[in-house]
Parts: sequence; structure tokens; C-alpha cells
Amino acid sequence: MAWLGTQAGDMIGKIALSIERGADVVDNGKTIHLLPKVGERIGMAEEVAQGSCTDVPPSKR
Repeated sequence: MAWLGTQAGDMIGKIALSIERGADVVDNGKTIHLLPKVGERIGMAEEVAQGSCTDVPPSKR
């Protein structure tokens, strides 16, 4: 995960903004995220958490 250190500012900024505005997973999942930044990865994780991510195949049960 060496890439994380170089883009930590992007991640910290996105998370700080979300906390400041009281956003939840649904709010953040509806936000436009720039590619290929860490913020996009956070946004995708939020979409996965709410079950609306179209970039990840459904899990097999």
C-alpha cells in the first residue's frame, strides 16, 4: 500500500469534509468522485456498503 502515503491528503480531505457536513454512507455514495484518486476508492467502498455499487460483481453466497 505504498500508494496510500502519496495520496493521503486526498483521503484525509474527503473524510474530513464528510465528518464536517455530517454525511453518511448514502450521502457519500451519491457524491461524484474523481478517478483514480483515493477518494474514488473511498466512494466505491461506501457504495459497496449501501449495496449500490455497479463496479463490483455481486458476492456469491
